Amino acid sequence: MLFRPKDLADGAVICIPQPSHSWLSGQLVRAWGNDGFARPAPYEEVCLGAALHDIGWLEWEAEPTLNPETGLPHNFLDMKPPTHTRLWTKGVRQALAFGRYPALLVSLHAKTIYTTFFDFNKAAPDDARLIRSFLDTQEDFQRATVEALAADPRMAPDVTPDAIERNRRLVAATDRMSLEICWGITGEVAIPGVPTATGDVTELHIRSPHGDPADLTLSPWPFAADRVEVFCEGRRLEGRFADEAALRDGLQKAERVEIRAVFNPA
Repeated sequence: MLFRPKDLADGAVICIPQPSHSWLSGQLVRAWGNDGFARPAPYEEVCLGAALHDIGWLEWEAEPTLNPETGLPHNFLDMKPPTHTRLWTKGVRQALAFGRYPALLVSLHAKTIYTTFFDFNKAAPDDARLIRSFLDTQEDFQRATVEALAADPRMAPDVTPDAIERNRRLVAATDRMSLEICWGITGEVAIPGVPTATGDVTELHIRSPHGDPADLTLSPWPFAADRVEVFCEGRRLEGRFADEAALRDGLQKAERVEIRAVFNPA
């Protein structure tokens, strides 16, 4: 779960489930593609993989755990390796029910997250071993999946190293864009490592020209349409909680709110 507290003056927070955030990422991928930024390929599989990248959180989001230090659900950034490696493992298996290519992208995104943000040098030895074991298992899955898909003439062009790297970067970029939207952009944020149509990477800049997180500009422009609107759903949670039963009841009764953002070219 992630939170948007910035626009609430009364101490309430907007709680956004991980699968809701990842659905927003899928919407961004579905709108993607122009002369400068290649349309996703295979299109439906990449759109689905982006939308499913946090599918492993479904069970946790139905019964979130309480962070006793905050009185709120655990922020996804505060989860410990035994929990998030279990969720990622389950997520890859769940995504496989939709197809091998979406599951491959979910697995690759897990690798991206750990190799980018996890500091093996500072981690506890048990945590580092656990994540290395997880990554080894995922690499075996990725290798076997690519070999199987390469035997399919329809899928073979989309499992070359360049194609896989392009799609891995696209899911990572739209995941970061979605997170920034959910957190609430009131200034400017940069999205690095975005794949272009030429095979290079660039940096996107999202700006809120009027301090409104729903009214955004983007440059360079990666979308097919000249205006793109995306949305997901959160819950407005008031107060703090002393036990998980009260927290879950509070979330169940919380007001549903829409997180919406409109992009226009800068």
